[in-house]
Amino acid sequence: MDKKERIKILSRWDNKKVLVSGKYTSIKDCLEKNSGADLSGAYLRGADLGGADLGGAYLGGADLRGADLSGAYLGGADLRGAYLSGADLGGADLRGADLSGAYLGGADLRGADLRGADLRGAEHYYGSHDFAIEIIRRQKVKIFIQKEWAVIGQIVIHRFCWDTILKKYKKEGISIAKKLAKAGFDEYLKRIKEREG
Repeated sequence: MDKKERIKILSRWDNKKVLVSGKYTSIKDCLEKNSGADLSGAYLRGADLGGADLGGAYLGGADLRGADLSGAYLGGADLRGAYLSGADLGGADLRGADLSGAYLGGADLRGADLRGADLRGAEHYYGSHDFAIEIIRRQKVKIFIQKEWAVIGQIVIHRFCWDTILKKYKKEGISIAKKLAKAGFDEYLKRIKEREG
């Protein structure tokens, strides 16, 4: 049996404000046992939460920079505005999670299940293949022409980055980016314009 220790989860915005405190075997244990608590703005930078069951947790605005959330269950979790820079979300179940306004720069989403997740207003998703694949999957099939689907296949199968796509298939890449911008995901188009600017 793991030894319990005193764990405090503090606010990201006010380090004197204690959101949760008690004796737990780990931060993961603490969060799992308090998943119904309002942990908005929690400071959890670098936390080891791999495989944690955090379904429905209230983590909006939390600082999860560099946290290990690989394989974690976050179905229905509130992650609005969460800072997930460099977080490992590989294989995480994010079905129905609210990631609106979340910062995803450098987050690893490989194999994450994003079905039904609210992705509106997410930021810095440009480098994530899995994010791109998910938002493309949500579009009506007829929105893309055959040549664009061929390029999308390169993203899905060969995991080509947007820079490579634009070098090899510039016309189709720009067209795909424009269509995603119309769907509310304009970061790809903005980056293209910056590079050509």
